[in-house]
Amino acid sequence: MLGALTKYYRKRFCHSNIFPLDDWAEEKLLDIYMPLNIQLMAKERGYFKKTGEQILKYKNIFLSDTEPNQQIFIQGEAGYGKSTFLAKLVMDWCTITSEQSAETTLPIDDKTTRLSSNTQMRYSNIFDDLTSLKDFTYVFHVTLRESVGQFEIEKMINTQIVDSIYSSEEDRGKAYRLLNEIMKRERCLVLLDGLDEWTGTGDHHNLPTLADVHSLCVLLITTRPWKVTEAKILDSQICKLLQLDGINNVLEVSRTLLGCRKDFKSRQDLDKKQSELESYVRKFGLLEHMYTPMMLCLIVHSWTKGTELKGSRCEKYSLLLECLFKKANIETSEFQEPPYRCFTESQNIQPNIEHLNRLAEAAFYLLFSDTQEKSLVFTITELKKFNLGELYPENFSLKSGILTATRNASALRSSTSFTFIHKSIQEFLAAYHIACNTNLIDDVISGYLNRHKGAYLGISQVFIFLCGLNMSAANELSGMMNEYDAGCFNSASQNVILAGYREAVANQQKDIVLKLSVYQLHFDNDIRDLHTIWTNNKSNVLSMEIYCNRESSRTRGESASHIEFDLSSCNKLISLKLNGEGILLSGNYKYNIVFIK
Repeated sequence: MLGALTKYYRKRFCHSNIFPLDDWAEEKLLDIYMPLNIQLMAKERGYFKKTGEQILKYKNIFLSDTEPNQQIFIQGEAGYGKSTFLAKLVMDWCTITSEQSAETTLPIDDKTTRLSSNTQMRYSNIFDDLTSLKDFTYVFHVTLRESVGQFEIEKMINTQIVDSIYSSEEDRGKAYRLLNEIMKRERCLVLLDGLDEWTGTGDHHNLPTLADVHSLCVLLITTRPWKVTEAKILDSQICKLLQLDGINNVLEVSRTLLGCRKDFKSRQDLDKKQSELESYVRKFGLLEHMYTPMMLCLIVHSWTKGTELKGSRCEKYSLLLECLFKKANIETSEFQEPPYRCFTESQNIQPNIEHLNRLAEAAFYLLFSDTQEKSLVFTITELKKFNLGELYPENFSLKSGILTATRNASALRSSTSFTFIHKSIQEFLAAYHIACNTNLIDDVISGYLNRHKGAYLGISQVFIFLCGLNMSAANELSGMMNEYDAGCFNSASQNVILAGYREAVANQQKDIVLKLSVYQLHFDNDIRDLHTIWTNNKSNVLSMEIYCNRESSRTRGESASHIEFDLSSCNKLISLKLNGEGILLSGNYKYNIVFIK
C-alpha cells in the first residue's frame, strides 16, 4: 500500500495552480510554494492568544517539550494557504519516504543533493526538517468537505483514498482490512483539511473521531478560527493550536510568480518588472492583501494583464468573477448604471447577469440551508432547483469554473457532487443575493441563526462582503449578529465588525452604523476605527475593556497622548475594565469607578 499511496499523492499534489484566473497555469508545488507565517497559540485566561513564536520546523508542530502531540489544529482564514500547506507536507513526506526506500539499495554520499529538483531549497530554513516526517510510516490526507455526514476517520480514508487507488471490490476489501491493521500498529499522520466545511451526523460528534484501537495515529486538522468556537471543541481536545496568518516574504513570492510567466528573457527584465510591481502595490495599499496566497496570485496576475486593483475585497472578487465569466462567454458590455460600486467598468458581468443571479441565489440558499450537509457539497438535484442543472456542454457554471464537479468513485451508482470553486466565492455570491433581496435577513437569516447556535461567526465573510455592497442591509445584519454575541460577553465579533467597517469605507459607503455591544480596545492600529464604531453604539454598549501601553504608543510615534471616551450615553454599560495610562473618561456618567493599582 505504501508505494501505491505515494504514487497517488504525487499525481494529486505534485502541481498547483499559480493564478486563480488561469486553469492551465500550473507549476510544481515545491517550486512555487509560498512560505507561510504560522504562529503558536497559547491558552491564557480562558482563551487562546498568539505567543509571537513562529513555527518554522515540522518538529515544532508535532512536539511540545519533546512530548508528542496527538491532536493539532491549524486555524486560518479563507484563502490563507491551509490546504496548500498540507499538500506541501504530503509531498515532503513522499520525498523522504522514497529516499528512505532508495537508501536500502542506492549509496548516497555527502555531496548528493537529494532535493535538487525542489525549489524548496530557496527557503532552506523553513520546514526543511523532512526527517521529522520519517516518524510517520503512513500519511493519510482527507478533505473533510468530501466526507460531510461521516465522523469515522477510517471510513473517510477508505472512501477518499483506498477507493481511488483500487478499482475492484476484492482489492478494496483487502485494502480496508490492511488499513485497519496499519492504523492499529503503525504511527500514522492523518491530515483532516477543512473542519469548517464539515458537519457530522448531528449528534454529539463535533469532530471526526478515531477508533480507540488507532491510538498511535496523530491528527492534524485545519479550520477557520470561528469553527473552533462554534463546534465547542474542548481544551482537552486541543494538544496544540497554531495560527496561520498568510505568507512570509510576499515580495519574494511575487517575484517567483512573475518568473513563472516566462515573459522575461533575463534577470534584468525580471528585476525591472518586480520593481514596478512593488511600486504599484505600495501606491494603492495592496501589500496587506498580498499576505493571502489566493489574493496575492490574483493581484499579481491582474497587474500583469494590465488591470490595477485599487479597492476592497468586493472589487477583488468582482474581478475574479468577471474573469471566470469570460471563460464561458466572451461577450462584453458595461453597466449603464452599475448596481454596486465594485461592478464599475466591469466588462463581463453585465452580459451574464442572469447567470450571476441564479448562481447567487443558489449560493445563498445552499449556504443557509436547513441541511448543513448540503451547504457546501451538493448534487445535481439541488442545482436543478436554481436552473443550474443543464448538461455539461451547456452548463455555464461549470464552463466558467465557478462550480466544480467531482465524481463519486465509491458510490453504488455513478454520481457527481458539486461545489463552488472556493467557499469565499460562494460567500461573496450569497452577499450579493442578500444585497439584492434585503428581506432575506428577516425571512431566512434570522431563522438560520436561531437554529444554529454560534452560526453568526460562520457567516462573518458574508457580512463583510455585504458591507461593501449594501450598507443598509449590513447595518441590519450587524444588529442581528450582535444580539447573539452580546449576551455572552463574547468579543469574537469585534474583528468581524471592524473588517466590515473597513470594507464599507473602502467602497465609499455612507450611513455606516454597524452594531457592536462588547469591546476590547487596545491602543494599536485598530483603535481609531473601533472608537468610531463605538461612538455610534454608545447607547448599546454593554461591556468595555480598554488597554493602553503608553510606552508602546510613544514607540509607534502616536501624536495623541490619550483617547477620549464620553460615557454620557452609555446607559446599558455593566462592565468596564481600564488598564494603563492615557485613557480619558468624560461626560456625565453615573458609575462608581474604583482604580486598582
